[in-house]
Amino acid sequence: MPFKIVNKQVLDEGVKRIDILAPNIARKIRPGQFVSVCPEENDEHIPLTVTSSDPERGHISLIFPELGQTTRKLGNLPINESVFSILGPLGLPATIQKKGAVVCIANGMGIAQVLPICRAFKDQGNRVIGIIGAKTKKALILEPQMRLACHALLIATNDGSFERRGLATDILEDFLGQNKVDLVYAIGAVDMMRKVCAMTAARGIETLVRLNPVMVDCMGMCGSCRVKVGGEMVLACVEGPEFDGHKVDFNDLEIRMNAYEEPQEWGNRRSKPKPPRSEPKTLAKFLSGIRKS
Repeated sequence: MPFKIVNKQVLDEGVKRIDILAPNIARKIRPGQFVSVCPEENDEHIPLTVTSSDPERGHISLIFPELGQTTRKLGNLPINESVFSILGPLGLPATIQKKGAVVCIANGMGIAQVLPICRAFKDQGNRVIGIIGAKTKKALILEPQMRLACHALLIATNDGSFERRGLATDILEDFLGQNKVDLVYAIGAVDMMRKVCAMTAARGIETLVRLNPVMVDCMGMCGSCRVKVGGEMVLACVEGPEFDGHKVDFNDLEIRMNAYEEPQEWGNRRSKPKPPRSEPKTLAKFLSGIRKS
């Protein structure tokens, strides 16, 4: 049975992990790539990062928040049920090289996306320092896995319920002031990545970011995932999602991320929830935005 769910796990309220049988994807997927998932026939497709893969067993692991109708439907599928379709691997693999001291920073659901990046940098012989943040200890995901993937892990919670009180960027600022760092890799909300890049630009530290704009077809045809990098419009789904953080126009990215009424699947800032709309209306809104650009 193709794309059968072989395991499920609740990581937090409204956050699920599912392991899916997808041997062709498991053999080819590389850190930083993602897949487009359609839970049932005629559902919309949603982009999800592959957090881990097992080529021998043919399994891929997806971690996602149940924010919209489609992700809730995906999260409710039982073990041994099949997902209708999974397209991938999509996007370009992360740039993994021997750099030296690499800091990987993420907050919220960005932790699920940075985990395979940390593992890959460590496998290349880098010294990997992980910095992760969440609102509360309960909302912190994948802490044990991150500790294994990094040589050192620093944690911040907004309310101080675990480790340091504050933001992940507070830890990064202190760390950069006391240690030599060769590369910073950031994944998270727009505000967080913007702040990280401001810190590293002032110190001349190479910085890579992973952008999570709205995606519809995930193959470069709809244009909904356009982002401005180095003064030019590029498509995150086929030319990213990794980019040089010092070249990203975060102001433009923030406007695009907040331009739609529908909640975003990948966890950036959202407007107040509106009544659900049908897929054709959502797609028409994306295409209308393209024509006006």
